[in-house]
Amino acid sequence: MLLIATILIVGIGSCANRGKSERERWIEYQMEQMTVRQQIAQLFVVAIHPHAGEAHIQRMMADLRDEQVGGVIFTIVSPTRAINLLNQVQSEARIPLMVSMDAEWGISMRVDSVIRLPQQLKLGAIQDLSLIYEMGLEIARQCREIGVHLNFAPVVDINNNPNNPIISMRSFGENRYKVTERAYQIMRGMQDGGILTTLKHFPGHGDTYLDSHLTLPTIPHDRARLEEIELYPFRELIRRGATGVMTAHLIVPALCDENIPVSQSRAVVHDLLVEEMGFQGLIVTDALEMRGAIYGRDPDRVGLYSLLAGNHILEVPIDVRASITAIEQAIETGEIELEFVQNVVRKVLGTKFDLGLNRGFTPLNPDGILERLNTPEAFDLRMRLAEAALTLLVNKNDILPFHQDLVGNSVHHIEIGQGSAFTQTINEFARLNTVNIGYEFTSRELAAITNDLRHAETIVISYHHTPNPLRGSFTNFRIDDAIVDFIQHLAERQNVVLVFFGNPYAIADFTRPELFASVIAAYDNSVEAQISSARAIFGQRAFLGRLPITINDYFVENQGIRLIERVEIVP
Repeated sequence: MLLIATILIVGIGSCANRGKSERERWIEYQMEQMTVRQQIAQLFVVAIHPHAGEAHIQRMMADLRDEQVGGVIFTIVSPTRAINLLNQVQSEARIPLMVSMDAEWGISMRVDSVIRLPQQLKLGAIQDLSLIYEMGLEIARQCREIGVHLNFAPVVDINNNPNNPIISMRSFGENRYKVTERAYQIMRGMQDGGILTTLKHFPGHGDTYLDSHLTLPTIPHDRARLEEIELYPFRELIRRGATGVMTAHLIVPALCDENIPVSQSRAVVHDLLVEEMGFQGLIVTDALEMRGAIYGRDPDRVGLYSLLAGNHILEVPIDVRASITAIEQAIETGEIELEFVQNVVRKVLGTKFDLGLNRGFTPLNPDGILERLNTPEAFDLRMRLAEAALTLLVNKNDILPFHQDLVGNSVHHIEIGQGSAFTQTINEFARLNTVNIGYEFTSRELAAITNDLRHAETIVISYHHTPNPLRGSFTNFRIDDAIVDFIQHLAERQNVVLVFFGNPYAIADFTRPELFASVIAAYDNSVEAQISSARAIFGQRAFLGRLPITINDYFVENQGIRLIERVEIVP
């Protein structure tokens, strides 16, 4: 179904309105009811951080009430608190707020106590694209349950730089075609599910080693390379009906010869995105409070610069009142034309109409919200996604799947980190001797374990790594040298089956990958990843995934051994 549908109902009204659609009449009525300052305010999205305390919330409430800001975005909050806050802020808005959220892998990215769906890199391993479409539908359902209209997703950055500190697991991978197809499925699912989507981060944030939250990165490639790689998914998904695009805080000399973020460059936002690429949807800035947006510029004027560039939604300025004033003053001095600003306001109001916000806001019911979000169907989907992503990278001498009657005492298990679901599941098939070690174990402690296991023929090592997924996506995944040496020392003498529950880029820390008898990438440490991996080792699930990125010369993009053998398990 199409999310945005213009309703052409001709009514009887004044001579000025005769012949106009209901949509046009509603937009013009709202414009007439607002001052110029209130019109400007419709372009801004402000953030509410419930964890920042009551004083912050009251200050944001005052901004919403006094300025009639057009949109709101929530950060970390519980579902009940989100609904109660949303009901409160919507009650202060004369025109209902457009509610947005970063929900790349579902609302759990910003809302606690909600089932966490996989990050995009794990989806990049999945070959059954219908599952990714289902995930898009589920994300849309979650968003609607808590009143979210606009999801700042999907990420369509092509992550061809393994040292990227902020994209990494948020990208579908390094292959432009596969990234595009998976982004399309999740975009289509979300839009079919009734919410707006936003392709990000235009024109492509994948090939940088800096974080635009902290500084202003540069993408150094020439125009031909940008067209071939970075811009490809944007062009293709715009052609396929994307409803929104988010502009990034990057310097891209090939697109803009000014030393400014492309999010504030008219040559990039208007000339390239709108005129050349033909995008007619909603253009949103990345957060204007980010250092990449400011970077030596007046923070009160970055909203003005972004508006002049061609953006429609100005997300999270440092000071929304000062940002509105800067645009108001620019109109008075002729730096920006009032008609230009008002046409952008009309576009935003038109989007609100298309979302049904012209009919007002109906308060949301928080009762039973956790049950409505954490459904059995959502958990079933997460299990199917985990199973479909499992990637068998190495399987020397067909060591997998294990046959139960051959395991006996010859196979042992080392659990590094927290992997109780994996351990419990493998013990359903064969009682393995399990040794649990921590990341902080010393070389001496590890040497003692090596000695204890010297007679084991095969050792399954499950490495469970769960750092913060939003910061340091690469650097936080480094494996301690002592652990690396310990595992590789075992692999020199015995058959080691390494099951890696984490960012696959970290597998590069193993400098001698040829030593392993088997390597499995599970992509995260979810319960479902642990259970499905254990079942697959014993032949009860297939290995169907393919690696979405290149780790090193040994593990390359699209690598994956398809293993569908089923081994009968004796109760």
